[in-house]
Amino acid sequence: MEILSGGTVVDGTGAARFRADVGIEGDSIVAIGDLSALPGRRSDATGLFVTPGFIDLHTHSDTTILRVPQMSSTVRQGVTTEVCGNCGLQLGLAVNTPEFEMERRLSHWSGRFSWRSLGEFMARVEEMGTAANLAFLAGHGTLRKRVMGWERGAPDAAALRQMRDLLREALEEGAVGLSTGLEYPPGRYATVEEIAVLAEEVAAVDGLYATHLRDEADGLIEAVEEALEVARRSGVRLQLAHHKAENRPNWGKVQHTLARVDAARAAGIDVACDVYPYTAFMTGLGVRTLPAWMQEGSVEQVAERLRDSATRARVLAEMSRMAVDWEHLQIGVSPHDRSLQGRRVVEIARERGISPAEAVIDILAQATGVVAVITFAIAEEDLRTVLRHPLTSVGSDSGTRHADGPLAEDRIHPRGFGTFPRVLGRYVRETPVLTWEEAIHKMTGLPASRLSLARRGVLQVGAYADLVAFDPATVIDHATYEEPHRYPEGIRHVFVNGVAVVRDGKQTGALPGRVLRRGSR
Repeated sequence: MEILSGGTVVDGTGAARFRADVGIEGDSIVAIGDLSALPGRRSDATGLFVTPGFIDLHTHSDTTILRVPQMSSTVRQGVTTEVCGNCGLQLGLAVNTPEFEMERRLSHWSGRFSWRSLGEFMARVEEMGTAANLAFLAGHGTLRKRVMGWERGAPDAAALRQMRDLLREALEEGAVGLSTGLEYPPGRYATVEEIAVLAEEVAAVDGLYATHLRDEADGLIEAVEEALEVARRSGVRLQLAHHKAENRPNWGKVQHTLARVDAARAAGIDVACDVYPYTAFMTGLGVRTLPAWMQEGSVEQVAERLRDSATRARVLAEMSRMAVDWEHLQIGVSPHDRSLQGRRVVEIARERGISPAEAVIDILAQATGVVAVITFAIAEEDLRTVLRHPLTSVGSDSGTRHADGPLAEDRIHPRGFGTFPRVLGRYVRETPVLTWEEAIHKMTGLPASRLSLARRGVLQVGAYADLVAFDPATVIDHATYEEPHRYPEGIRHVFVNGVAVVRDGKQTGALPGRVLRRGSR
């Protein structure tokens, strides 16, 4: 038996913490209490909080997992389960045709995709081994491209039937639900009718529908209403992804949207949301700045169109009418020119003697990979408001990585290395937005309930031994926008399915993670 001794248990239910030892045997928790008389290997947890492993409801680790199965940025935050395939994109549904160049670029994958279905992709991940558990959503955008490519407009009856068949297959293979990214093509072409029909398939198996809303800025309220309408028509359980209000004129709108969530719950709609603890978000530079019609196709196709003088002139004219706050855009990832990473768009434009819009077009016209931008446009008070709400889980909106080696050249958002310790250190200990019990519930029991994970997310006898032991006096994030690949402090021990993946603050190299298929977890 492995015994975490002398710690304070916060069990993930929201109940008050208590002092107890925790005994692990095999992949399960077998005893909680005074275990001083029992034999076994002991890990000292004196002064530590012992909690269920954290569950990250919103990740994109399907795009990185084949490169980094050790999942260092994940487990060193205390995360033991991730849900990937969010925002309508799922690498496991991509195939070897030009429409899926975006998925290939995001995954840094140079070879052919060896899978033909999400089930085959899951099997590939299982065979490789992972440090933490993974659950998979079927991405609507990737699924739609399987049937319609970049075609705009509503699917005809045959195309919609194909999409339903593909989604049903993914659900039967173990997908836990469906995600949409309605801000991005081709997801933006989907209507309520299309999404609701697909969501009926998810509702039939009690899966989860997670949506990156069509608009998180001026049209935020309308976008939330659209998502609620999908849930109302289909009966699906709804998750509003990374809930926020972008841009200063929209600050405060989360008060209204959260009130609508409460009203919808009262009316019988199963809806909740998640949030990351930062006042900046990260997305594609083109998504943030270009007209919608310019965002279709591969990186090379967009670049080629932007190099055409007539197209450039048209794009510039349209960008002049868009409300873009250039002062708050910082280049995050720029594979073709790493010197741009970490620099504000206005600085680059000033240096080149051109407008910010012209600078963006020049950057994207030369791009050979996905260029991402960090936008500082979220109100701190809005963040705290969403975080406090009882239906809010914590999610990173990131993909698992290492601090060095593969993928470390990308200047990613610090949420990838800091989300969960940041909530604990900054929003519990330093500024008490939440109690310890509330915060742990939002990281464990609450997201587990959204996924119907009966034996995860709680620290109880019989539950899977996904556990974290952390120091409440020191736990904190160290990742910054300037240095995002920095591991947090204070996460002492992490167990996944009863196996230590972090012991005494150091990663062990073990790969005990599992693919958590719907219905068998």
